[in-house]
Amino acid sequence: MTLLYYIQIMVSKVDNKILEILQQDVRTPVSKIAKEVGLSENGVRYRLEKLEKDGYIKSYTILLNPKKFGKNLLVIFNLEVEPKAMRTILPKLAGLDEFIKIYQTTGQFSVNAIGLFDNEDSLTRFINNKLLFEFPIQNYTVEVVIKKIKDTDYEI
Repeated sequence: MTLLYYIQIMVSKVDNKILEILQQDVRTPVSKIAKEVGLSENGVRYRLEKLEKDGYIKSYTILLNPKKFGKNLLVIFNLEVEPKAMRTILPKLAGLDEFIKIYQTTGQFSVNAIGLFDNEDSLTRFINNKLLFEFPIQNYTVEVVIKKIKDTDYEI
């Protein structure tokens, strides 16, 4: 059974359609959503409030284009951290502005982090002057993303 099947069990088909519309454009007016799903505007508002309350909708947000802010490199870091230091290192890594996502993982590398950098020089400075200097990193790999194929947090 597919993920879509489970989502349709958890929320109604109308709710599912509302979520699909919002994922395409979170600024879609309630009146337009109501027409597309065949409900009144108040009916759509009620369903949105319920979806929010039940945790299906985490937030309404905008996505910024990092390149417009000079962040031209998207970089994946795989970090092997001393196990004893894991509890203290994670909050410190989360405090680094360069990292936009951090995951504790299984396998050889205990931390996977995604970072944004202006260029190769800023990446090199970060690695040498901050990451390897301030943190107990035992081993690491750094991968520069050359092309995004799919980049979504979650879609229906």
